[in-house]
Amino acid sequence: MASIAVCMLILSGLALRRRAAAGPAAVLVAVICAGLAYDSGAVAIGRLIGFGPALEAVNAPRYWIHALFTPLLIVAGAALAARLGVAALARQPVRIAGGVLVTALIALGVGSDIVGLRLEPREYADTLRYGNAATAGPPIPAIVTMLVLVMIGILVWRSARFPWLLLGAIAMFAAAGAGAAHFWLGNVGELLLQLAVVATVYRAAGPTAWTSPPQPSRQPLPQT
Repeated sequence: MASIAVCMLILSGLALRRRAAAGPAAVLVAVICAGLAYDSGAVAIGRLIGFGPALEAVNAPRYWIHALFTPLLIVAGAALAARLGVAALARQPVRIAGGVLVTALIALGVGSDIVGLRLEPREYADTLRYGNAATAGPPIPAIVTMLVLVMIGILVWRSARFPWLLLGAIAMFAAAGAGAAHFWLGNVGELLLQLAVVATVYRAAGPTAWTSPPQPSRQPLPQT
């Protein structure tokens, strides 16, 4: 979990470095990566703190992060896709519909993971953390977010011949399913997804991020 947290921080820094070329979406991706770094880091230090009020205070923000940040991946993905040539996602009606969807998903997440938050101690292997005992049923906001990212990834693949956003969303789906038995696999899935999202940031930043500088052409020798 500590390694995942460090990798997320590195991805956050990499995304932030491309903010000038990739636009505001790069900043949003950096913020999301930093939030997910906190999520994994809070679990990593649980054994050092031990169960009690201090660990509860450390764990509570994890649910705020997931409720508020997860649907924002749709905003970042759509913005990056538009920069990569998916013109439909730049149209005003689509952007409004996307904003309504993201707002609804955040509201659902706030209702289940913030308003209804009820922390209970949980132990797995050598980790100590607090889970939400009030959670019932599948995480609808996260599932819908991944489905939308899959669709965006398909559009990016078709438009820019860049499959990594699609593959990252699929990997997140697979890891989330496995995470029901081993929770840390869900964090691995988040890392794979964010790696794909940051790769998309670099692709959207322009060809200079992915290709070597063009070599100067040789000038013909003067005719005598």
